[in-house]
Amino acid sequence: MCTVATWAGWPPGWAWGLAGVAGLAVTTWHRWRTDWAFPARLAAALVGLGCAGRTEDGAALEPRRVGRPVRAGATVTTRWRLPLGVTVAEVTAPADALGEHLDAGVSVWSDGASCVIRCARGRIPAHVSLSGFERTRPLGDGCWLGPGIGRVGPAWVDLATCPHVVVGGTTGGGKSVFLRQACTGLAGAYGPDRLRLALVDLKGGTELAPLGTWPHAWGPVADHLDAAADLLAGVRGELAWRLAALRIAGVSDVGALTVTNAGRPPWLRCLVVVDEMAEATCAAGGADRATRDAQQAVAGGLAALARLGRAAGVHLLLATQRPDAEAVPGQLKANCTGTLAFRVRTAANSWILLDGDRAAHLPQHPGRALWVTDTVTELQVPACDRAESEAWVGAGARARAQAPAALVRQRAQTASASSDGVVE
Repeated sequence: MCTVATWAGWPPGWAWGLAGVAGLAVTTWHRWRTDWAFPARLAAALVGLGCAGRTEDGAALEPRRVGRPVRAGATVTTRWRLPLGVTVAEVTAPADALGEHLDAGVSVWSDGASCVIRCARGRIPAHVSLSGFERTRPLGDGCWLGPGIGRVGPAWVDLATCPHVVVGGTTGGGKSVFLRQACTGLAGAYGPDRLRLALVDLKGGTELAPLGTWPHAWGPVADHLDAAADLLAGVRGELAWRLAALRIAGVSDVGALTVTNAGRPPWLRCLVVVDEMAEATCAAGGADRATRDAQQAVAGGLAALARLGRAAGVHLLLATQRPDAEAVPGQLKANCTGTLAFRVRTAANSWILLDGDRAAHLPQHPGRALWVTDTVTELQVPACDRAESEAWVGAGARARAQAPAALVRQRAQTASASSDGVVE
């Protein structure tokens, strides 16, 4: 600034004055955006949605902001004191409408006497590449599944805390691409000593068939009901063995067993992937007895794995293009702690998946979905074609082959439980 002023022939004092004015303007603009403008818009939106009290003469009592907004990147968190008679539940109910008005992902919860509103104002990317997404994979322990990237960045979940996931949406929405991406990312990051994939493709094997040749595969892809029943019977046998071993070891789950068996390779995780589970859960009109028996065996096997698999490190990834009450039985849904909902045709289908109608109003953009655990997050699922999938898994195998042998020791398939309660 001083250099410009000197060049222009201005007195030196003017230069410092202009610099001070510019700094004040920048500070004021930043405070206006973070502390004044956005909270004012949020307060006005809350009043417009009916989250306000009334005085005796009918004037609106607006929610009162408590403290300063907390900004972390594109996310702004504010605390509010609601008017008497207005509850946090009344703010939570129209959270979707609030998010649309503010062009943000909105989360609302209660913290003592305050209502906390977090608004994620980042942009959801239109396209996410597999390689770019995998670079954000968490390091360290755990077996991480990544649904995609939302307004606050990449979303990752450990299968130990979110053991079963159901995926729903119409044809062409991105379900099969997500299954391929999820399996590719897991197989590329974890070797066959850490992860085993049991693959069921009841759409004729067209989507998951190439994955059956990977070293992580339990066996060939089961592409019809009888093969699926046999595959799930084998997984249930492994589950029964694991539960017995946990009882002998005196621990509750595989995480506690890893601590008890310090120095020994951890048990591998087993992920059962089913594409189009409605073929097993929905009654087939006119089907013969053998077909009905196979359906019952597959549906029963999935229900048992959903109930008992978490503690033993057996997980489910279930997809269907028919997300109705018959295709997604209540008992199975109740044990699925994560839901990935692509666009569905009707609000009724969305209610089955999400207990809300948001999945029916998603944009018609391939790969756009809602990820639901404790909160609802709109995100973009990474794209992954077959050639990229094969290349990614091969690169992961080459990287593991170059690692020290101690890091890639395989767990013996004939592991046993010793009499002192330590599982080998």
